Amino acid sequence: MRIPTGEDREDFYLDIIQKCMVSREERRGDYTTLRSFYLFGNDPESPPAYFNKIHPHLDQLTSFLYSAETTRFSIALGASVNSAEQRKSPALTQALNDEWLNSNADQVFSTALTWSLVYNTTFIKLVYKNGIHPYMIEPSAIGVLREDTPYTDRQEAIVQTYYITKSELYARLYSHPKRDSIVSRVTTGTKVSESDIPDAVNRIVMSQTNPTIYGNVNMDLYGMNRYKSKVAEDTVEMTELWVWNDDTEDYQVVTMAAPDVIIYDRPGASVFLKGECPFIQICPNPLYDYYWGASECQQLILLQQLRNTRMTEVLDLLSKQVSPPTAFSGFSGITDEKYFAMQRAGSMIATDMPGAKVDRLAPEMPPDLFEVIHEIDAMFSEVSGISNVLSGKGEAGVRSTGHASQLARLGSSRAKKRALIVEDSLEKVATLYLKLMQSYDDTHFRDTDDVPFIAEQFSKDYVVKVDAHSNSPIFTEDLKQLAFNLFKAQAIDKETLIDLVEPPMKQLIKDKLKKREKEQASQPQAAPEAKPKKEPKGE
Repeated sequence: MRIPTGEDREDFYLDIIQKCMVSREERRGDYTTLRSFYLFGNDPESPPAYFNKIHPHLDQLTSFLYSAETTRFSIALGASVNSAEQRKSPALTQALNDEWLNSNADQVFSTALTWSLVYNTTFIKLVYKNGIHPYMIEPSAIGVLREDTPYTDRQEAIVQTYYITKSELYARLYSHPKRDSIVSRVTTGTKVSESDIPDAVNRIVMSQTNPTIYGNVNMDLYGMNRYKSKVAEDTVEMTELWVWNDDTEDYQVVTMAAPDVIIYDRPGASVFLKGECPFIQICPNPLYDYYWGASECQQLILLQQLRNTRMTEVLDLLSKQVSPPTAFSGFSGITDEKYFAMQRAGSMIATDMPGAKVDRLAPEMPPDLFEVIHEIDAMFSEVSGISNVLSGKGEAGVRSTGHASQLARLGSSRAKKRALIVEDSLEKVATLYLKLMQSYDDTHFRDTDDVPFIAEQFSKDYVVKVDAHSNSPIFTEDLKQLAFNLFKAQAIDKETLIDLVEPPMKQLIKDKLKKREKEQASQPQAAPEAKPKKEPKGE
């Protein structure tokens, strides 16, 4: 994209930001509904469901797609790289895995994956400041120039909005020559946009020509905790634009504060990495013509509403069984008082009217009362491809452990497909991690020949891969079985077997193995005893 110079430059930036944020408000309303269904099993204006099936279902699906404990990475070098670079890979791989855990990226990615299933997309943003810091960015804070084009690296511009306090902005601009002028021009406001009037009442008021309403509103104005953050401190709305600059072959990063005060206009290489965008999209259900993808939660909303309706009907039926409707025939006087008297334990009622009687109209209980709810729960599993065997439930006709393992392997194909999509985003984050280490980290490492080096001296032709699909527990058992088969075939040694299996205290086991092998090598081996020769038998 050609970025103009001079007076038109600021107008160009504002126009790009407006085009990127064209669907933001519409998407924000959708995300509010999806969040409410995930947390409470109902829409924002309704009471929580008796049982929220969406939350545990998505929690289980996330556990199949990503495991923070077992995920580990390996470095795959390009075809043209000198084989001598392989000597540096073990040290860098260990440093990368350590940095991944130390920066808490494993938990940030787990949270981002969960909410990407709730919404349709989330983002991981990497910031380097005395170390790598990953942040989860919700999709309502992001806008792109072309929503009909998937993949972030195909977008010419991407925008993020966030909020900081005025004092924090002043502190961040410590080296800016126009700090006082900028801080005096920005406007502040509260981050929370919700009013004190509940949304349901607010819609009634705003929809009337005459806002004066007479009567009573039968609702709890406060209710339960809806997990909405409130910030009392005034904040400044910040906008960060990343637009591709054809002249420099790099992103141009523009930081603005409300109202449209440009603070920085600088190349991406001074903030992150040259030619790289710090936003990594996590989209488990991608669509070819919609950048944001499909929401897993949205596919479950109708099933949750159907479940809520059936549960309400079942509870209503059970309440009528406990306290059935009553018909009084032939009674005179105050019937309500007689009815309340009949509801008490040990109560008695008498009348001198002939033919008077009391009938209990209890409804008949269907024998398969909860069968519909069980079928709805089965539909939840069918939507996301989680079979009974994967859920730890029994399956009819299973006769042995091998049979169950085979069913689990075949039944996990849909979950594996989704796990490989998530793995791609995971590899992009890890690759940027290693690139940041090469650019900013001057730690000295040693290769397998004990030669010191720093990460920047490593080849630039590589990608970081998730080692053996270790991000998903679905692949774990297959990996262990393959490792032992390779060891039996003598294709790998004991140390490689330990690396593949990843047992507890792996490093201690490897050290003891090396010590034991060294002791065995130092001991003199006894010469084999000569077998006695057999004398030839005489004729």
